[in-house]
Amino acid sequence: MNDPLLQKNRRILVIDDNPAIHADFKKILGSASADKTELDDLEAKFFDEASAAEAPITFQMDSAFQGQEGYELVRQSVAAGRPYAMVFMDVRMPPGWDGIETTAKIWEIDHDLQTVICTAYADYSWDQMTAKLGISDRLVILKKPFDNVEVVQLAHALTEKWCLRIKVRARMTELEKIVAARTWELQKANHELRKEIAEHARTEDALRQSQKMDALGQLASGIAHNFNNLLQVIRGNAQYLVAQEQPAPTVLDAMQQIDAAAVRAAKLTSQMLMFGRKKRMERQHLDLGQTLTQFGQMLHPLLGEDITLEIKCDGPPLVLFADPVMIEQVILNLAVNARDAMPQGGRLSIQSCPMEISEETVRHNPKAHPGKFARISVVDTGCGITPEAMWHLFEPFFTTKEQGKGIGLGLATAYGIVKQHEGWIEVETQPGQGSTFRIFFPLSSSPAKPAKVLPPETKIVGGKETILLVEDEQVVRYMARRVLQRQGYRVLEASSGEQALSVWNEQGTEIDLLLTDMIMPEGLSGRKLAEKLLEKKAGLKVIYTTGYSQDAIGQDLKLEEGLNFIAKPYHPNSLLQIVRRSLDSAFPNPPNQLQHS
Repeated sequence: MNDPLLQKNRRILVIDDNPAIHADFKKILGSASADKTELDDLEAKFFDEASAAEAPITFQMDSAFQGQEGYELVRQSVAAGRPYAMVFMDVRMPPGWDGIETTAKIWEIDHDLQTVICTAYADYSWDQMTAKLGISDRLVILKKPFDNVEVVQLAHALTEKWCLRIKVRARMTELEKIVAARTWELQKANHELRKEIAEHARTEDALRQSQKMDALGQLASGIAHNFNNLLQVIRGNAQYLVAQEQPAPTVLDAMQQIDAAAVRAAKLTSQMLMFGRKKRMERQHLDLGQTLTQFGQMLHPLLGEDITLEIKCDGPPLVLFADPVMIEQVILNLAVNARDAMPQGGRLSIQSCPMEISEETVRHNPKAHPGKFARISVVDTGCGITPEAMWHLFEPFFTTKEQGKGIGLGLATAYGIVKQHEGWIEVETQPGQGSTFRIFFPLSSSPAKPAKVLPPETKIVGGKETILLVEDEQVVRYMARRVLQRQGYRVLEASSGEQALSVWNEQGTEIDLLLTDMIMPEGLSGRKLAEKLLEKKAGLKVIYTTGYSQDAIGQDLKLEEGLNFIAKPYHPNSLLQIVRRSLDSAFPNPPNQLQHS
């Protein structure tokens, strides 16, 4: 309380049915202040000190002649914010409340009032009084007849005690506010700390998940490389037997089944390479909205009549520098995943929009990058994904589908393609409430360009040219040589780059085309070999092949499928087509020369 009156409250109430008692109290307490001032002055003169500057204490006294009257005065004083500091209370006040009953009622409305019970112990004993009022530090007994000095001392002591009580309470209230404010600050700091710890834990989990996915990608791409070489041998030999004159029907059927299985296996390895971000990309500047709209027309038959497809590409054109086939593969895989999550039908929405990713967003999302992005949202109304499945969602060969309904490479492939395009995927899902996949691709500042069209397949035509075939896998080399020789080509073989240089030194002037694998032993890759031979013969045609990844090829080598590059495992006819196309090209080496794409 900041009211000066309350800080130095000297208001006293006397409740007694005898008017003479009121006169006595006023006389005693009215002269006490003057006597004290006079004594202070005499003390100062005696000790040769300056007189005290404090003003004398003045008691303000009010009177009540019955308990009910005193109760009303106390009530009014409390309501007005000017409470009494103490009360002198007579015990016997007929015909109304006695002093004990009055005190009990007054304490109900004023918990701080210091009370002096004036009694001759004729009506109540101490035990009886405490039994009715309880033992309290606000209660003092003044025995009649009382001494004047005792009254003065009680008045000074109890009014000062009331002031100290109020000061202590105010200080305690202030301290409680300070403690409450500090507690709130600590709780806020604790909340922020918990939030930071949770974000740190999520970041660590995301980092571990990313590292695990990278390791799985490396493993998958390594397996795919070796697997593609084996598939090349299987496909090549199967087609070789199919091409034999008049094979038995049972043999022809068996060979066709072998080739079909190899094709399916090749698609599987292609998905593994996409997951491992090792698949060679044919990037171009494409309009994302146009790509989604055109590809969406192909999705309707795939989804079925029970699923409503909505494609929305509002806003300005969003141009990506991306492989259009891979972008379509991402949408296809997510759409198939959504379809399988809605066996009873539902709604699939595909939307695109531009997004600006800030540094603050990146700080809370370790997968994100700052800059301008295109966001594709694929939203379904399916069964959702459980928290347990979320931890393995993009891992290869992880699936929650029934046997024969999926092999667990769809989302893994989408993950790999998006990462390969320097993007990321976010997933929001709840079991039974559908799923939302948000894919982020970096935007390009260049305009979109028309898609490239490969030359149409032509009739298989052989030739008499000389081809230098460089392949470290003997069975693959044997298969390719046999395919080429059957079409009349002269084939020179080498199992490494160094061996190929030796062959060139002997017959380089007769060699028209170099068909080389990219990864070979003895430290000389297919690319380095081609560079060396092109220095010797600028008009040499070059075709590259690999069952591995673009990392093995290099980003600055311009490769185009069907023109100067053929991926393993390839069909023998595809090999013959690209060889003939390259040899018949009117230009020296388009696009064999090293270029920056």
